[in-house]
Amino acid sequence: MKKVFFISGMFTALVISLSFFGGNVADAAQVATIKSNADITFALDNSTTSPVNPTDPTQPVTPNPADPHQPGTAGPLSIDYVSNIHFGTETIKPGSATYYAQQDQVQNGAGNLISVPNYAQVTDKRGLNLGWKLSVKQDAQFATSGATPAVLDNAVLSFLAATPNSTQLIALAPVSVPVILDPTGASTSRVATAAASTGMGTWTLAFGTGATASQGVQLTVPTATKKVASSQYKTTLTWILDDTPL
Repeated sequence: MKKVFFISGMFTALVISLSFFGGNVADAAQVATIKSNADITFALDNSTTSPVNPTDPTQPVTPNPADPHQPGTAGPLSIDYVSNIHFGTETIKPGSATYYAQQDQVQNGAGNLISVPNYAQVTDKRGLNLGWKLSVKQDAQFATSGATPAVLDNAVLSFLAATPNSTQLIALAPVSVPVILDPTGASTSRVATAAASTGMGTWTLAFGTGATASQGVQLTVPTATKKVASSQYKTTLTWILDDTPL
């Protein structure tokens, strides 16, 4: 009797051991379910977006206080910054000549002036992924100030195809083309196009990078154009942002 009792006790212990270490004695039964809700509502961001360094878009910059700029536009689709174009003082040359604009000067986070390529910056935070188009128009020919201004006839301002940069995926980048402006202001020139489902977020468009940074914007003055020494010629550019790429 003792021998039979001993074997039965070992069998009971084995069953208990298997149950403890995961033996599938019985499946759990689902006894109830219940649902809960989750929601979110979006609102448009109508604030302005600060400019960033076109060579390192993770770094914010501010315009040079000695070179006043028109503030960036507000809203969910905006032109945040456009460089002023300065050629400085150039020597009159005997034939047709091409002059290159100086690089832009902006302040970094430490308040120091740094040189960056001339650039434009666009932000799309509409959330609709519709794309956009940036264009530019020269408002009039370069001319001196005063009652009888001297005009820099037929001087052509042009830009290299802009290099896009952003913290976003490069696959979302807008496409740029070389720009040749109409000096009379009669027509508009396209700078960059973000097709549908591209161009979201903040994008800088640098006219020249690396070795071409100092040649991104140029002015070609024909031989026959009269040039008055010691006189500053000026014009203005109008930058236009459309809410579709068409």
